[in-house]
Amino acid sequence: MNYKVPCILLLISVSLYYLLSPAPPLSDEQLTTHLKDKVVLICGASSGIGEELAYQLAGHGAKLVLVARNQDKLDVVKEGVVKLGATDVQTISFDFSDVKGSSGVINQTIAWFGKLDYLVSNHAAMGNSAFLGFPYRQEPDFIEKIFRVNLFSHIELAVHALPHLEASKGHMLFTSSMAGEAPLYRMSIYCSTKHGMNGFFYSLQQELMARESPVSLTIGSVGYIATKDLSQIVAGEGMTTPAWATGDVKECARGMIESYITRPPTMTYPKLYVYVHRAMWYILPVSSFHKTIIQIFKPPGTVGTGYQEALEFVNKGREIAKKLNFQQGYGPDDGK
Repeated sequence: MNYKVPCILLLISVSLYYLLSPAPPLSDEQLTTHLKDKVVLICGASSGIGEELAYQLAGHGAKLVLVARNQDKLDVVKEGVVKLGATDVQTISFDFSDVKGSSGVINQTIAWFGKLDYLVSNHAAMGNSAFLGFPYRQEPDFIEKIFRVNLFSHIELAVHALPHLEASKGHMLFTSSMAGEAPLYRMSIYCSTKHGMNGFFYSLQQELMARESPVSLTIGSVGYIATKDLSQIVAGEGMTTPAWATGDVKECARGMIESYITRPPTMTYPKLYVYVHRAMWYILPVSSFHKTIIQIFKPPGTVGTGYQEALEFVNKGREIAKKLNFQQGYGPDDGK
């Protein structure tokens, strides 16, 4: 194997890591000073990163509005944040495939608290199945629904939150992905929604700057985060992820919270993994990049590209996969 290209990419990535790393982490005291009594709306708060954000923000005295589809899960998270000392917590059960109705989430938050300081638009319908391998993924209604959840609802939230955030000189964070910067095998629809998110919100950053708005906007470029549900899916498909490429959900949430205060244009996590991926996409010829990604995602013990084996793994782990494909119910049978 020729190690020259990987070594060059690693050197570039490590250099970027140190050159582009933000300021030193903020202390708990600094976070509490900035966040106490601030109103934070978290969309996608019933599990994963959103759930962890709620727990950490509760410890800093923030007032929380938690949004997700599943009210039972929201009730569990609410109980947890109350135990951590939160006194002002509200929940909204809402399906973000209803794009026009997304404005109601903002309106209800204002009705409860009279203001909004931070919008955390974190919800997503995720998928990890080959587009050509499963006919339901090629249906226009299915594709449109994922775009409504992963892109259009985020835009709708931004539009309706902006006047309130301008009044409070607040901040918006939109959880995107390294899948919005480079293609990922078996995630074509998800990648396309995240590319759309990056295109829209980076352009919106420019417009906010041009109109000298007091509102800032961070795009979260997030790689693989070892949440409980995602780890189950990966294990169910017989895949393993190296430790250096795996992000910790607590550390990721902490980085997002710090970005509410430091307000960077992009929050990258886990840094080294995402920087390596970026470097591969921009430096390797396209065909070389594609072949590398296919090898990385190839099921263990298979020959060739492992495409058919990958489809069998998904079918074999059907019950587990439905929790992610899609945990919020965005699957071919609505997750039931």
